[in-house]
Amino acid sequence: MKARRLAALAVTLAMAIGACGGTGGTAASSAPSASGSLGPLPDVKIGLATSKTGAANFYNPQQTNGAQLAVDQFNATGGFQGGRQKIQLIIEDDGSTRDQGITVFKKFIDQDKVAAILGPTLSAVAAGAHPVAQASGTPVIAISNTGLGIVGKCDYGPCDWIFRASLGEQSAVPETVKAATQKLGLKKVVIIYGDGKFELDDLQIFRDAFKANGVAVAKEIPYRATDVDFAPFVTAAKAESPDAIVASSLAGPAGKILDEVAKQMPGKRVIGGNGLNSSALLANANAPLMIVGTAWSKASTDKTNTDFIAAYKQKFGNDPDQFAAQSYTAMQALIDAMKRTSRMTDKEQVRKQLEAVSSLPTPLGAFSFTPEHDVKQPTFVMTVKDGQFTPFQ
Repeated sequence: MKARRLAALAVTLAMAIGACGGTGGTAASSAPSASGSLGPLPDVKIGLATSKTGAANFYNPQQTNGAQLAVDQFNATGGFQGGRQKIQLIIEDDGSTRDQGITVFKKFIDQDKVAAILGPTLSAVAAGAHPVAQASGTPVIAISNTGLGIVGKCDYGPCDWIFRASLGEQSAVPETVKAATQKLGLKKVVIIYGDGKFELDDLQIFRDAFKANGVAVAKEIPYRATDVDFAPFVTAAKAESPDAIVASSLAGPAGKILDEVAKQMPGKRVIGGNGLNSSALLANANAPLMIVGTAWSKASTDKTNTDFIAAYKQKFGNDPDQFAAQSYTAMQALIDAMKRTSRMTDKEQVRKQLEAVSSLPTPLGAFSFTPEHDVKQPTFVMTVKDGQFTPFQ
């Protein structure tokens, strides 16, 4: 009789446990398997906002590839929790516009429930999208936002959830101007600039840098994003007899400026900001006229960099550029931070551990975040030779 009661009790308990287990997806997936090992856990979701379309679409393929390579390499090693939890990269098009960037960030946060976000591509888009993440307490790493007000003292108020893995123009442009002035003996330049946030930020940074180096800005010539014919702008610049032309622009307009400068002022150098670092410009026959400050050098023989280049080329069939290196590095930094948390989806823990990233070996060199959440790394001043970025000497 007693045995029958115990058997009935066991059946009842088994049914209750089965009923409870039916709604506990995570608990069920982490229960020991028949072999005694723990099962997989849900993926850690990370959002990547990049410009697949719009004015900044030149940069997207490399940005997407860089982040995806870092994720694939990490997942191949087993991921988190002793191989039980991997990363799922969710990629969305920010359209190179502020409104679409905001929409994408809201999707990441409200629908996808991401643990962190990388992107967007343009600083002007970040000015709208980053406050969305800040308000929700979601960590963001900017992978190509080099303009003013991205981290530290931000235009929209507190931005302590925002980090930057892309070398700011305030660091890169002065180094570029200094190197160009010393090498070329610059006395006078003309700046051709666009009407976007990045271009206007660069305009001010270039002004200050040339002033600091004793170089006169003879004229500033504006263009609009809708302009397609750059001959008049270069003609106006030529009239000032400058020692060099400065292109405060994205890659698309920069290519047109290069072509017109080569046609109207053969041999004249074109100094640019981060917008000119795209591999999309390497095919331009006039790219050797460029002088630009960059966060990454393919020529670096550091093992982390050479391993990255080899892995990227094997996976995608072409060489990476600065935008791929920055995206890859940002994902590396995020993974490094998540490894030190007790729960990778705990956003507050992720934010605190991002602040602790220090001297991390990356393709950009030893990588750290400053107290203002900005990147701390060297600047490389480059030109183009034989279809490749090479040190400007």
